[in-house]
Amino acid sequence: MTLLIASVHGAIPEKLDGADFLEIRIDGMETEECIEQLPSILKASPLPTVLTCRSVDEGGMFEGEEEERFAMYQVALQSDSPPKYIDIEHESLTRHPLLLDSVKTETTGIILSWHDMKGRPPDLLQRAAAMQDVPRVDIVKMVWRARSIRDNLEAFDLLQSRQQPMIAMCMGEYGIMSRVLAPKFGGFATYAAVEGLEPTASGQPTVQELRSKYSFDTIDANTKVYGVIGDNVAHSASPMFHNAAFQAANKNAVYLPLLIPRGWEHLKASLSELQKYKALDFSGASVTIPHKEEMIKLATSCDEISTTVGAANTITIQNDSIHANNTDVSALLALCKEASNILILGGGGVARAAIVAAKNLGCEVFIATRRTEQSKSLAIEFCCKVASEETKNIDTVINCTPVGMAGGNDPNGNSLHTLAPWFTLDSSISVLDTVYKPKTTPLLAMAEAASCPIIHGEEMFRLQAVAQQEIWQQT
Repeated sequence: MTLLIASVHGAIPEKLDGADFLEIRIDGMETEECIEQLPSILKASPLPTVLTCRSVDEGGMFEGEEEERFAMYQVALQSDSPPKYIDIEHESLTRHPLLLDSVKTETTGIILSWHDMKGRPPDLLQRAAAMQDVPRVDIVKMVWRARSIRDNLEAFDLLQSRQQPMIAMCMGEYGIMSRVLAPKFGGFATYAAVEGLEPTASGQPTVQELRSKYSFDTIDANTKVYGVIGDNVAHSASPMFHNAAFQAANKNAVYLPLLIPRGWEHLKASLSELQKYKALDFSGASVTIPHKEEMIKLATSCDEISTTVGAANTITIQNDSIHANNTDVSALLALCKEASNILILGGGGVARAAIVAAKNLGCEVFIATRRTEQSKSLAIEFCCKVASEETKNIDTVINCTPVGMAGGNDPNGNSLHTLAPWFTLDSSISVLDTVYKPKTTPLLAMAEAASCPIIHGEEMFRLQAVAQQEIWQQT
């Protein structure tokens, strides 16, 4: 069983529901303050504790001499409630080889740790071997900042080849996979933040997220892995929706945010590595901005709709093949049944799906993009028109850009102002924004002020996500 270690600075939190251990970080405390308060802090913990004094070089706040750190450890060891483990940095041990003799006791074990705040070092494997050769160490902990989601796979390699209990994780925005999937690969523990408190390391999910959103306790070697692929997935609602759906269907699967930067080479390399890593059981993904069009090039096969659209928002992986679908179209078909003349804002994968849906409904379609050349190209490809000041009788506007999205490049922007500034809304025009966070975007706020019927992006999100689940539940 992989333990869940809640990590906090100094004081004991009021709520620790769901954690197995508590890491108490003392590197932010003054030495005298720590010596005075540490016994009572340890005694107040409702959980077994890990005591850590992380150095600045390894991402912590301790800048003192080794003797000061040793003095704090001794206070903890001599207290009435000594920690279950003390975290000792491997670098400290190389400088002070007799340190273990002074801190390891019958009641307190040693976590031998190493952290690289910059990235994956060239000597990672040699360091792993050296750390596992250190005698009288209970757990080896190796953490580095991921440069891409592919770094997580190397953490899994370390766990699978471990010679003793090991923690191997990646920090930063690319590293959540290593934290969530630790149980799949036999990790001793995962570190997590406490809800409402500042994380002690970059990329830590909270205890609540791991237990609830990701069903951490149910993950095992046979768990299938799904996710949402995009270059801005931190605010995605997809993990919450799809993990809940997998739980309801009793499917042994977990769904993760899979951050892949913009660009064909990033997508190709990352998807290839995830697919080839057989122990991962990577089985499918939602695809979002900016990879929907590029994903078609990587697919082994495509359904008719995604081929027509030229973009995919869903992939299923089986037997080394990638099958592409597009559930955006069916969602838009359901939401735009009453439309006749549609103004589509944007020219990416969602816009292409909106054009196909509108054409299938028999609508007249007008396209507005940032680049006139793109609008003209789409108009020729799909037999529709480029929007202009002469465009009349629009009854539906669909925003297919990320403008107005929380966490995006232009969260306060209004796509209508940007792409069709000459267009005026009135109460006869319905407005659909495919952005779902926030619920009311700047565009929808303007539409409400003009008394327009509005369709929130979360309605489209739900419909396309339900269709994705129907596809994946069949595999």
